[in-house]
Amino acid sequence: MKHLIVEKEKMRHNLTLTRDRARGAALIGVLKGDAYGLGLLETARLMRDAGVRRFAVSEPSEGALLRRAGFTDEEILLLRSTADPAEIEALLDAGLVATVVSRDAALALSGLAERRSTVAEAHLKIDTGIGRYGFLPEEFDKILSLYRYIPNLALSGVYTHLNAHARPKAVAEQMARFRGVLTRLQAEGVETGLIHAAGSGALFRHDLPKLDAVRVGLSVSGRVPGRHGLQPVGYLEASVTEVRWLPKGARVGTSDVHICRRSTRVGILPVGLADGFTAERADRPRLLDRVQPFRAPSARTAGGRARVLGNVGLHHTVIDLTPLSCGLGDTVCLDVNPLFAARLPKLYR
Repeated sequence: MKHLIVEKEKMRHNLTLTRDRARGAALIGVLKGDAYGLGLLETARLMRDAGVRRFAVSEPSEGALLRRAGFTDEEILLLRSTADPAEIEALLDAGLVATVVSRDAALALSGLAERRSTVAEAHLKIDTGIGRYGFLPEEFDKILSLYRYIPNLALSGVYTHLNAHARPKAVAEQMARFRGVLTRLQAEGVETGLIHAAGSGALFRHDLPKLDAVRVGLSVSGRVPGRHGLQPVGYLEASVTEVRWLPKGARVGTSDVHICRRSTRVGILPVGLADGFTAERADRPRLLDRVQPFRAPSARTAGGRARVLGNVGLHHTVIDLTPLSCGLGDTVCLDVNPLFAARLPKLYR
């Protein structure tokens, strides 16, 4: 038995802190990567219950899933651009807001919208220094042409993505480049619509000027570097499937071998890298955070941390049970980032 436990109360706590940090700006709930591993629909419902009315996805199929689940009135932004006809048809079918990052993508979107005798809504993305999607600020003539010369395209927002890991000066330079584009558009009489720039990382790690909206998703999981009062959401529960004694001198592991210094009682868990356990940790630490044994999911026993012996395998982990009152069939909780545990079934508590 193994599954990912998602604590909804922690998600609500993190969402409250996020709203406070946003200082009145609207929240765009980012649901990419199955809502950072927390579950797309459950996370969207929790956000909607908390008053979030705008969402963002990375695939048209995610937006279509939200629509089928009853998110009929909410604005849903596709966070990447596409010129693929099948994907454009899918986003138009679902009534998503597209992202436009090039003239070719804008023409493809407009052309298919014209065939349907409709207008496609989209946000314009500006690349201020990440180098992925977006018009460069220096391409202002191309940017302006989208507003003036592309039919069947309604640009209702402008955004960029800030480098949350950069120094404050570099982020300030990004914001200055972004504001420069906005100022020039407004001088040309363009209605820019919704303006947003920051994701969760930049929102919590930098002091940013208030814009119309901020895109948040990682902060709900509580796993923004530095934490900032956020509570990490998600842990893995797994049953001990084997208990045995190993003699002094026994070897455990392959690439990172542990040699038992005394007779050792070990437990084997059906958990490994394939479940996201330590997948984000390059150093494969021997002592893992928050490993707590349980007799049953609802009752904690006297115990403590369990040492991992040897390297974590693809599908199993060996832990030292010698000092713990934990046995065959008991449940052990391990800290796992939900983003790396996509294959596990989820239980919400």
